[in-house]
Amino acid sequence: MERIGLLKAIRMTYKANKLSIEERKHVQQQRLQKLVQYAKDNSPYFAEKYDELGESFTLQDLPVTNKVELMSCFNEWVTDGDITLEKVERFMDNKDNIGRKLDNKYLVHTTSGSTGNPAVVLYDETTMNVVSAIAVLRSFARIEDMKKFLRKGKKTVGLFADGGFYLGCGTVRYNQLRMPWKKDQIIVDVRKPMGEIVARLNDFQPVMLGGYPTALELLIDEQRSGRLQIEPVIIMTGGEYLSDDLRKQLAATFNCYVQTNYSCTEGGTIACECREGHFHINEDWVIVEPVDEQNNAVPYGQLAHKLLLTNLFNYTQPFIRYELTDRAILHNEPCPCGKNTMWVEIEGRTDDILTFEHGKKIAPLSLYALLKEVHSIKRFQLIQHNERLLELRISADNKEEAFIEAKFALQQYLQQQGIETDVYLSQEEPQSHPQSGKFKHIYKA
Repeated sequence: MERIGLLKAIRMTYKANKLSIEERKHVQQQRLQKLVQYAKDNSPYFAEKYDELGESFTLQDLPVTNKVELMSCFNEWVTDGDITLEKVERFMDNKDNIGRKLDNKYLVHTTSGSTGNPAVVLYDETTMNVVSAIAVLRSFARIEDMKKFLRKGKKTVGLFADGGFYLGCGTVRYNQLRMPWKKDQIIVDVRKPMGEIVARLNDFQPVMLGGYPTALELLIDEQRSGRLQIEPVIIMTGGEYLSDDLRKQLAATFNCYVQTNYSCTEGGTIACECREGHFHINEDWVIVEPVDEQNNAVPYGQLAHKLLLTNLFNYTQPFIRYELTDRAILHNEPCPCGKNTMWVEIEGRTDDILTFEHGKKIAPLSLYALLKEVHSIKRFQLIQHNERLLELRISADNKEEAFIEAKFALQQYLQQQGIETDVYLSQEEPQSHPQSGKFKHIYKA
């Protein structure tokens, strides 16, 4: 496996910006061939899957993979024989390991588990460097915003759930541990009381404000009231769908440009937003296929039931034709911004902000992060019926014991915010919407 250093990853990514469509497809095919051969040679899982695969194959010849199946055979899936799921889980038992490398080789991340089944994802050196190169060269939709960001000192706040092995907080902590003298990047935990969040932001005065859209939405009233007094030059959201209405509200409230991207832990930044608001796929590093429920290709311009992702730079843990549950439309028509890469339009969906007595609001990611720590729960769904009443649906080996722990955690957290609630255990299992098939962890009935 060829290791790619940061400078080389930046050069390769920069060079790809200037490629024609045909040249980029050639690069993509070359990288796919190398990845598949490496996976076949070093992953017992893929060796079996590709046993009858010849040297000449197309992408569609490769079997589709998914999170549940891959996690169930994790030890056979990874290409490093020294890594086992048991070893990774022992490493994750110590929260001090967030941002540290397993075996001095791998950053360990978990997905949010938006479909109820979180995955463990290892970032080797090459993966980290490619992700960084994309961030350096393509994350800003407008060059003028990047110049302002650099000129004003690069101080960045991520408004996320801290203290977990999530990509956002893991990456920030990795940078803090690697460069402790730098004080320009911090995380503010969305689960903290709003007064504490406001105080941290006022004290830090970020140039860039990042975070979940539903968490950033709660800052609008704080900024308008004058309690929050910050002047970011750009807001970058992630982790959830950013609606046009919220984008406009944030831009007007903070008087700056607001943008987002399309990312996932398994593939890094899949697509970067241009100044036209289109998500351009990083086709030199990932392949995205729009498909229907039976994994048949869906034509450009039509809504796909899901996407298949192939990550061309993670050799330790190959994601090849990997199912993403996002419903989306893939476009191949020219974009007015001038980029010649395909762009994707993601169907909007997100969990709900819950509103309690006296208008107190709680971001869904705060509650999600809380319930995620109840490890006996395999899957959950929190539904608000009125300002005081919450229904908790859970899947667990012992529902009653899991519910007692979850209820205590919820009520204790909400009481700290001055909110009194009644929480009851539902007789129903967590379930997707009967029409759309979408799964929401936290929503209003």
